[in-house]
Amino acid sequence: MLIEPPSFGSYLRHLRSGAPPAAFAPDPAYRTPRPAMNRAELATAARTSVGYVQKLEQGHADNPSPAVVDRLADALGSTSVERQHLHDLASPQRNEHGEQVSRQEVTPVQREAADGLHPSLAAYVDEAWNVLYSNAEYRRMFRRITEVGNVLTWFFYVPESKAVMVEWEYEARLTVAWLRALMARRPGNPLFVEILETLSRSAEFVRMWELQEVILGRHKPHFLVHDLDRGREVELLAQVYPTPDPSQHMQLYLGIPAR
Repeated sequence: MLIEPPSFGSYLRHLRSGAPPAAFAPDPAYRTPRPAMNRAELATAARTSVGYVQKLEQGHADNPSPAVVDRLADALGSTSVERQHLHDLASPQRNEHGEQVSRQEVTPVQREAADGLHPSLAAYVDEAWNVLYSNAEYRRMFRRITEVGNVLTWFFYVPESKAVMVEWEYEARLTVAWLRALMARRPGNPLFVEILETLSRSAEFVRMWELQEVILGRHKPHFLVHDLDRGREVELLAQVYPTPDPSQHMQLYLGIPAR
């Protein structure tokens, strides 16, 4: 099944259709349905022309100015995350020098640090959710994740993921929404093309992708997992930290057992 990467026009149509914000929007006030708008209503509210809105939605008008994006976001009653996503789609960080984007490398020091965080779960993941390195506790808890090597592939192709994740649907949707937001920021990364091609064969992924939800960060700090080895439920405090090295497009994921 063919799925489309994020685009400004598609997302603008999505918001104009009255689609509700993501279920994990941080502000409860944004979780209520919003009214749909036709192009004329949006154009009037955003102080632009119907023809220009149509061109934006059809992908025939590139790089709308930040001021126009803000007026559209205001007219649509967008959340702060939705507004940022519109800006990211309008002015993505393109690879202007044609540099090859390769798989990120985790240094020996970073590996040692992840291993030393036991009994917390620790892993380095790139922007496409590839697991670059993980400590033993992460591999034990998220059973078979090293076999597939990607968090989203684990969610949608490894049956054990539904046994491990207590709120599987919620956590899977969050991870899909985070991927969509990251893709808007760095559309030239070929890793995104690869993971979309792989995930497009999953009907559950396609269903969540078509919701066009976006998020950057977690909706809540804690989540629950089933420890399949020990037969008990564990609450984890999730923390995500970007690496300070600008050449490393990866983040450190921590799952800290709650006391």
